[in-house]
This record gives sequence, C-alpha cells and structure tokens, in this order.
Amino acid sequence: MIRNLTIAMLAAMSLAGTAVPAAARQQSPTWPADKLGKETSIPFVGTIGLYNFEADGDRGVWLQDQQRRWYYATVVGPCTGLPFAVRIGVDTRFGGTQLDRTGTLLVDRERCPINSLVASNGPPPKAKKARKVKEG
Repeated sequence: MIRNLTIAMLAAMSLAGTAVPAAARQQSPTWPADKLGKETSIPFVGTIGLYNFEADGDRGVWLQDQQRRWYYATVVGPCTGLPFAVRIGVDTRFGGTQLDRTGTLLVDRERCPINSLVASNGPPPKAKKARKVKEG
C-alpha cells in the first residue's frame, strides 16, 4: 500500500508542472466526429504529461496531450482553484500510464476528482472584446 501511494505521489509530482495555460494556443489536430464527446483516456509516455490546459470555470477543464489533441474533463463538485490555476497536476491512480475518469486533478492544494473525460476539439475561441468608442 505504501509503495502504491509513493508511486502515485511521484507520478503526480512529476506531472505537476507539465501543463501550462493555453496562452499560446497552436493549431491542434481534430478528433474524428465519431470520437467527439465519448469517454476516453489520455495516454502518458514515461513521465511526459499534459501539454496545455484551459479552465472552464470551476467545474471543467480542457486538457491537451503531447500530440496536441484536446480532451474535456468535468470534475465532481466545484474545483475552486481551477479558474485561477497557472499549472495543474494529475493523479493517475497508482502511477498509471494514462489519465481517465478515475483520475484526479491537482490544483494548488486542492484535489479535484474527475467525473468524466471525453474527446474534444478544444476550448471555443475567445471573443474579441469590442472597444467602446467614446463620442465627444
């Protein structure tokens, strides 16, 4: 049991700093239509984890793998630190080599269990804010 916990902690710590916010978004591959919205998992190669992420409030997050494919994860209950996170980690349960709906997001000191993980085409584009022109 202690060995399993140690492996899980090491896996979580090794992946904790690997995802950075989606500030510099690049063109990413899209999923085939029959895969979108279906439960899936994110495979990890060695200790290489996520490439990118973008929070969707406190109940969901878009995650991008190293091949630049997007996924959408919903969490059980609110994950209050998610909208403000500059990095996240994952606990893949016992040092597993993939993240699925049995995993947990690590946001600061908060553990946010994943409820669902599905294939996605990524976050919607951010709307450009129109500047108000003051007429004088």
